[in-house]
Amino acid sequence: MARDQKLSLPLVLSMARDLIALDIARPIPPLKNRATYLVSPISPINTLTFQSGTFKTRFPTAPPLPKLLSTISSGPPRRWDMIVAQYPSLPDSVLPYLIRTGWLIQLSQFYFIRIPREIKLECIDAVDRKTADATAEDSILVNPFRASREEVKWIKKLAEHVGDSREGRMFNRLSKYFDGKSAKENILRREEVGRSELDGLIKAVQSIGGIVVAEHW
Repeated sequence: MARDQKLSLPLVLSMARDLIALDIARPIPPLKNRATYLVSPISPINTLTFQSGTFKTRFPTAPPLPKLLSTISSGPPRRWDMIVAQYPSLPDSVLPYLIRTGWLIQLSQFYFIRIPREIKLECIDAVDRKTADATAEDSILVNPFRASREEVKWIKKLAEHVGDSREGRMFNRLSKYFDGKSAKENILRREEVGRSELDGLIKAVQSIGGIVVAEHW
């Protein structure tokens, strides 16, 4: 291939998929200082001694690799900017290096729509209310993007309880992502909403018991 020849985006994506499928490469989400990172459960701990020397040579102003990993894994998960605040001499290139070499993984938030029984009862005709009152239970929607007619009614009623406000309109717009599979960072990127906006929405829906927040990697 000529040195000045540019690869098309579809070709690059195809090559990336092939490398990931062959376990030669792995996808790395956009890195942010405000994101939370954990020491990976599958980190190459058996190479720690060797990699500590490499890390020290590459990042002489950073704390030793074992100390840095110990800090990250001690106590509740913290955002990366809090780690940087603890070690001001930590170079910006340390985070991508630790992700690339398998030491860290990003902790992400995922959301599930929870339908309280009260919401279900509000969607039932008065004739059927007595029977439903004895059988209705809280439930989690597995796939709001492919919700049934009944589930759509529940979601709309839940949005009404959020209110005829910015949060209510945003809930209708983003509810398809609350399937437990779409990470918070992906939602922010795809829908171009602000972090504080999404946080405000989640808080509003949580206040009426309409969403479950899960964190995992």
